[in-house]
Amino acid sequence: MLIVGGLTIDRFTDGSVAPGGSVLHAGRAARSEDARLVTLTVAGTEPAARDGLDSLRELGQLACQPVPHTTVYRHEARDGERVLVLEALAEPIAVNGLRDLGRPDVALVAPIASEVSPALVDGLRAELNPDRIILLIQGWLRRLVTGEEVRALALNTLSAAQERVIAAVDAIVVSTEDLVEARGDPFSQATELRRRVGPRPILVVTLGTEGYLLDDPALDRIVASVPRRVVTGVSANGAGDTFGAGFAINLAHGVSPLEAADLATELVIRVLEARRA
Repeated sequence: MLIVGGLTIDRFTDGSVAPGGSVLHAGRAARSEDARLVTLTVAGTEPAARDGLDSLRELGQLACQPVPHTTVYRHEARDGERVLVLEALAEPIAVNGLRDLGRPDVALVAPIASEVSPALVDGLRAELNPDRIILLIQGWLRRLVTGEEVRALALNTLSAAQERVIAAVDAIVVSTEDLVEARGDPFSQATELRRRVGPRPILVVTLGTEGYLLDDPALDRIVASVPRRVVTGVSANGAGDTFGAGFAINLAHGVSPLEAADLATELVIRVLEARRA
């Protein structure tokens, strides 16, 4: 499994600082499922970034492109909701040296800001030819201004190149939090996303503790799944990345998208229960 995306430095309200980002959360989930892992990321030399890179090396092969500074998010809480403030933005991952990564069975592309370009996804396909590409699009749906709160963008703000890439991948995982600018309920959001990406990709819209919606083009309906077990009282930070990793791994194992989504849900529950323990 290849995971592509930027490392972050996360600053919390209690004053603590920790490495984060989809590559770290998804990587830990992938290793817990015994996946052989390669990570392609971009990061600076800050102490928290070095800690994050050390963690990624422990998980598997690491390719990190050095940049002057890492993407930094400050985590705040407002009316019970998580709010992110962008403090620094890393440079994009360069499209070079991809062949050195080897050919993966599945690539999970997970931008957390603007570090993953459509050209990079094109390069992954052309140079590595993975069996499957799964895309977590949260970073492409964020308004990013240094020093300001991160806000969700509407789907019509996606560039033509982003829409072309999204339409060509095997599956897309996105949360209702990322789609708040789409009109209506989650079913309407999924329908709007389908209109934009065309008939090819499998779509999963995660609903937090309420489960997920699955729009598999091979099925004649959108499937809604609500888990019977819900974990509360712990941070859900990285839960979407964990779901994406579990979904990608199980698709690579050849199970149906519906079974892959159910297994990914169980993986998220196990990860959150471990935090509570």
